Amino acid sequence: MKKIFIITILIGLTFSSCKDEDIINNPDLISTQASQDNLFAENIFNDVIYIIKESMQNSSKSKSCPDYNLINSNSSDIDTLIIDFGNSNCLNNGKLRRGVINVIFSGRYTDSSSVISSTFNNYYINNNLVQGEVVIINQGIINTGNTIFDIEVKNASINTSNGTINWNSTTNWEWISGKSTVEISDDSYTISGKSSGNGVNGNAFITTITNTLKLDFSCLPYCVIKSGLVKVSPDGYNDRNINYGDSLCDCVVEVIVNEESHPLTIIN
Repeated sequence: MKKIFIITILIGLTFSSCKDEDIINNPDLISTQASQDNLFAENIFNDVIYIIKESMQNSSKSKSCPDYNLINSNSSDIDTLIIDFGNSNCLNNGKLRRGVINVIFSGRYTDSSSVISSTFNNYYINNNLVQGEVVIINQGIINTGNTIFDIEVKNASINTSNGTINWNSTTNWEWISGKSTVEISDDSYTISGKSSGNGVNGNAFITTITNTLKLDFSCLPYCVIKSGLVKVSPDGYNDRNINYGDSLCDCVVEVIVNEESHPLTIIN
């Protein structure tokens, strides 16, 4: 009989961080740490991308959290948008946030060939410090009539209460619905690509999307990845697969290791 383990990923709370050389060098051992850490980082940066898109669209609106500061707004050159959540935690889109996201852009999110580059200044999500760079490039409209984006997360780190996750990703997003409306909540994308990182236990891993992910922003404030399959290859372990499930916004995924199923619940 297969053993089933229920593991909960809590943003800002606990992670397993045990590392033993005998364990790391045993590829048959059941461990879901790399899968947990990749899911955690992926969830953080999907949220960041939503915040960037929302802010570029709504930066003219007056809000108490965040405060928007648009510098040198000129369609003919590079401009800057400062998204400032302040020095104390404020609640935004279901998460506690503080600090600044700096956005430098050559055009609107919807403009073909526009480049949007974002960095962080003491930016925290649920008391986890987020660092690195996010680059979004609008590659224009393809023959399906959909807009595609190349999105890269560079030299990212997430400092948690139990260790640091280092993470990089290179993905392609196809905007499959919601483009015709001003609402962001009805936007959905398909995603392909890969990522790599080091988990809170210091162990390296790489991932590859083997069955296109479906991202749906209508799931907010819950998990936005509704379906798809990702292969995770941790150092010293056999490959395992993350199955995102059956198109529900339930934050439940399944990690399959050596044909055994290990459900993980991602809680925002």
